[in-house]
Formats: sequence, structure tokens, C-alpha cells
Amino acid sequence: MTADRMSNPTPAPRNGNALLHDLARPFPERVAEAVRAWDANDRDPAHLVDGKAFLALYCWQLAATRRGEEPDEATAAFVERSHDSIGGRHGWAAMLHQRATCSCHGTTWRLENISLCLGCLRYVCYELDGPCCAGAEIVG
Repeated sequence: MTADRMSNPTPAPRNGNALLHDLARPFPERVAEAVRAWDANDRDPAHLVDGKAFLALYCWQLAATRRGEEPDEATAAFVERSHDSIGGRHGWAAMLHQRATCSCHGTTWRLENISLCLGCLRYVCYELDGPCCAGAEIVG
């Protein structure tokens, strides 16, 4: 193994990501299962989320909070620990500056300017005319 590889190991896959990317169930059910798995495994960081799964989780919680819905204590802790694990405020800012292409028009946007469908986890832009998935919430 090279010295560079030793100092910058590839991060291990996060178990929570697979749960949030399972499109067979509504997003709140996926979140609840990820939180239960994290809690059942002594809140092991390997069960947190990052990347697109974290973006979906964070935006989902933010939308719920705007509606006056507060997450339970375990879900709030899961979101907070996942946020910390991506680098906190600085990691979040770096993530928001990444670019993604919307599935509806093919235009490229920074993540801070694009929405995400919680049904199919596709990026959708503000130009979307109508819902992405039947009954799925779009957050961003």
C-alpha cells in the first residue's frame, strides 16, 4: 500500500445510505429504518449517511421543520451525527457547491439550487412542471 493510500484511505460504505436509497418504500419509512439500525448498533458511525442520502435526509427534515413538524430525539440525533460526519458546516458548504444535473431538463445546477424528489431521489430543477413521482415530496 502506498503512503498516499495509507494517509487517505477510501471511506467505508455507510449502511444508512443503502436504506435511504431503497426506493421501494416511502422516504419517512426509510429514515425510520435507518435510525433504528443506527440505534440498534450502538449508534455506530458506519450506520450514518453521507452524499445524496444525507442531502435528501437533511432537506426532508428541513421541510418538515418548516411545516411545524419536529423529529423525534433519535432522528434529530441521527441527522446531527450524519452532519458532523460529513465535516459539519464546512462539509455541508462543500457539498452544496457540487453540481448535479436535473432529470427533467438536463440542466446543471449547484446542489444549493436544485431540488430532490424523495420518491425516486432524482434531482429536479425549479423548472419542473408538475410532480416528479406520484405523491412523492420534492425538497430542496
